[in-house]
Amino acid sequence: MNRKLRTLMVLSVAFFALGGASRLAAQLEGEYQVQPLFSRYAQTQRNWVTVNTTARVFNNVDLQEANSFDGWGIDADVTIRVPYVDHLQLRVFWPFYTEGKAEISDPARKDYGQNIRIDGHGGALDFPNVELDYQFLSESNHGFNASFHGGLGEAQRVLDTTAADPDVYNHAGQYALFGLRGDWHVSEELRVVANLGGRYYWKSDDINPGGNFDEFGLADISGAVIYHPWKAPVFPVAELVYQGDFSAYNSLLFVPEIIWASCKNFECKVGGVFGLTGDGESVGGRIQGTLRF
Repeated sequence: MNRKLRTLMVLSVAFFALGGASRLAAQLEGEYQVQPLFSRYAQTQRNWVTVNTTARVFNNVDLQEANSFDGWGIDADVTIRVPYVDHLQLRVFWPFYTEGKAEISDPARKDYGQNIRIDGHGGALDFPNVELDYQFLSESNHGFNASFHGGLGEAQRVLDTTAADPDVYNHAGQYALFGLRGDWHVSEELRVVANLGGRYYWKSDDINPGGNFDEFGLADISGAVIYHPWKAPVFPVAELVYQGDFSAYNSLLFVPEIIWASCKNFECKVGGVFGLTGDGESVGGRIQGTLRF
């Protein structure tokens, strides 16, 4: 096979691959809603089931009686479209495991300033929860999608520690989740997502990052820009994520991401987490796999 023929074959394969990738990317963005790591679409999903599995590393997280919590964790969520009800979906979230090291920050404790290990089958601020999401406005009629959501969560397992007092992070309690979501297309290459919500904890145990109260509330506000500059199923994303009480605790994160949609049923997301305030994570990372049925 001469060089010209080989070159022609390579160019032909590249041309058809590029065309196929472009069509796949358009289909994925339009039908499968390639979503960022934190912000969620207001538009309810068209597929029946979506499963997300997330691995996270974090640094310098503050809790109620400890700070400088550095570690890692794994969680997963499943979103199911509710049959026979238009624009309604159910989401179940479960934090599987958290592990790391922290420093006792309560000066009233005899082990103040000592390093401890925290680990267990749960999350630092997240409980297993169930959430309903209903879309009440559509982009085709109003220029943007809008939905509201509400849910309940409850601690199922404890976080063990090596502190002198073994109850320091018993991680008891419940919380309510609520809020609004919106998304819209700015252009064919650009989509914007905005989430405005919050959570309210009661009967919690030693997890309030803003004070010593076991009943407290936190705002969850985020926004993302999803860009599609290439004729390939690769989507750069930029997110801002705020969590706090607008007083003692204010965490603002910048999260640049890349989403790679390997096929119409699977996508991989990789993002860095950079803290812009003195509260919350200072630096971290996320890897998420999304499977759709």
